[in-house]
Amino acid sequence: MRGTVAVAAALALLVAAPAADAKLVFVKHPTSVRPDVYVARDDGTHKRRVSAGRSPVISEDGRWIAWVAFGSLDKVLVQRSDLSGEPRRVLRSRTIGRLAFSPDSTQLGIEAASRLIVHDLPTDTTFTAAFGHITGFSFSPDSRSLVYGTSGTKERLDAPTDLYVVTFDAGPRTRLTEDRRSLNPIWGPAGIVFDRMRPREGDAPVFNLFEIQPDGSGPRRLTGLKIPSLLSGLVPLEFDADGDRLLAEFTGQDTAVAFAVDPQTGDTRALDRDMENGFVGTDISAGGRWVLGQTGGPDPSAYHDVVRMRYGGGHTKVLVQRAMSPDWSR
Repeated sequence: MRGTVAVAAALALLVAAPAADAKLVFVKHPTSVRPDVYVARDDGTHKRRVSAGRSPVISEDGRWIAWVAFGSLDKVLVQRSDLSGEPRRVLRSRTIGRLAFSPDSTQLGIEAASRLIVHDLPTDTTFTAAFGHITGFSFSPDSRSLVYGTSGTKERLDAPTDLYVVTFDAGPRTRLTEDRRSLNPIWGPAGIVFDRMRPREGDAPVFNLFEIQPDGSGPRRLTGLKIPSLLSGLVPLEFDADGDRLLAEFTGQDTAVAFAVDPQTGDTRALDRDMENGFVGTDISAGGRWVLGQTGGPDPSAYHDVVRMRYGGGHTKVLVQRAMSPDWSR
């Protein structure tokens, strides 16, 4: 898909550069016509406005931030986190969903209209990794591959969907599942955790967590929660660096709350009892000690603070008042 020699040379330059300090990005004024993206230190101090926009993410090394800016078409912009230089426009699309950096901080994955786009930062090149309605994606730990879900041209929440792996510069995609119920993959050190969906007549589909190896072997069930009406269940969000701790979100109608999941046993623990207005997790620290998130539930019109909480649960520490949608490089 890309020239390996050029990429390798660019990567060598990136690796030689010193690491950046841990940083935090978030959104202020989320219900206004033009919300604002900010960057700060990971403790919330030294806040600086970046741009009007939404859905900010920051690279693992803390050097790059990306966000969705507004216009006649939505735009994905990338800029250095110290705000030096001008923002780089990566993509324009009528719809833009989730953004995520690769673990080595050299690539940005973008869910766009019926496509999964990857932008390579060292070479400033963009390519399409997959077509169709994307139902989640995740980079491999070595950043050389992607796992993604797709339901083809169908966009219903309960549309048939399967998982595929594409390895860059290595030929066609590999199909991992054939059950037509697999989505929301997260690739960790020991395997890929994903949702297996069970449709319900006249109700939200049910999600429980499963694990599979990158070659499609060893599928196993992790969780078996009983899901009430109007709720869907657990969506995996992120592993810590060792893959020993998994952050997930329990989702449903007017519902989002952070859950801790043991990837070995499948044991789960809610980090808040308030399913509608409680703690919504967005990221886990590399060491697995802290969970980043927001208070006030998922409703943008509610009052939110950006906070951190121990992975084991307990009190939250406010990092930024009146802010939401945080991501960090911690």
